[in-house]
Amino acid sequence: MTAHRLRSHREKPRALPIRLAATALAAAFLLGACGDDSSEVVSVEATIDGRALDTADASDPLPLSTEESELVLTMTNTSDTPQAVRYLRLEGEMVGLTFLTYTTRVGVELEPGEQRTVTVPLDFFDIDSQAHGFLRSKLALYAPGADRELLGSDDFAVDVRGSVTSTMALFAALLLLTTLASLAINAKGLAQRTLPPNRFVRALRFGVSGLGVGLLLTVAFSVLRIFPLPSVAWWPLLLIPTAIAFAAGYVAPGAVDELDDEELEDLRELDETLAAVAAAASEGADGTS
Repeated sequence: MTAHRLRSHREKPRALPIRLAATALAAAFLLGACGDDSSEVVSVEATIDGRALDTADASDPLPLSTEESELVLTMTNTSDTPQAVRYLRLEGEMVGLTFLTYTTRVGVELEPGEQRTVTVPLDFFDIDSQAHGFLRSKLALYAPGADRELLGSDDFAVDVRGSVTSTMALFAALLLLTTLASLAINAKGLAQRTLPPNRFVRALRFGVSGLGVGLLLTVAFSVLRIFPLPSVAWWPLLLIPTAIAFAAGYVAPGAVDELDDEELEDLRELDETLAAVAAAASEGADGTS
């Protein structure tokens, strides 16, 4: 009889958010570890104002401002067919969203095995209105045609000396206000016992707040010039607070709920599980760095 009660207790729906947290965290690491598998036929080596892009990593990003710059681009056709390079595009992203774009025409024909070096003037006259802070960036070459086939690329990091009123900075400010409002609403509902009686609805409301916290942390790394996070880092950083908040909302008392001994035990089990998940995430991040 005792064993039956134990099995029944462990299979109750309140154990669901714990499983969801662990499963979602594992999915985040898998998604973050998946890279772009596209084949590139043109190798790219480039410098901007004498600084090689290969040396502009996350620990020492390349500064960009509204001042005119000069790009020296060396392209090598590594395929056995002629390649036409029509466009050059520089873009910077944060949390998978593109905040910096600069496109110009190149117009170079490369025979198989041919190498060509060109000098391209860059004028980032509107960069201060686009971004502000650290960004993961890419210099990409595209073929002509409607499909804009990617021929080659070079990844690096930039430090955009933009304005505090740039699109990226305003996005961060709006995210901060929205997250604080969401947290305040949920905290008030929890204190006054006015949260929705449906557990799943409560979990979704708390999950949105957790997602906002994760986004805010990720954006802060870039805007405050701490470190431009790769996808393998910001995916878990988004998902961990979301999963924790979802689970907390699921077990939080609603408008007609009362916390009994069984629910208090669930909360203790949730605390232990989330501590174990956080420790595993920290070990996984150390292993991928």
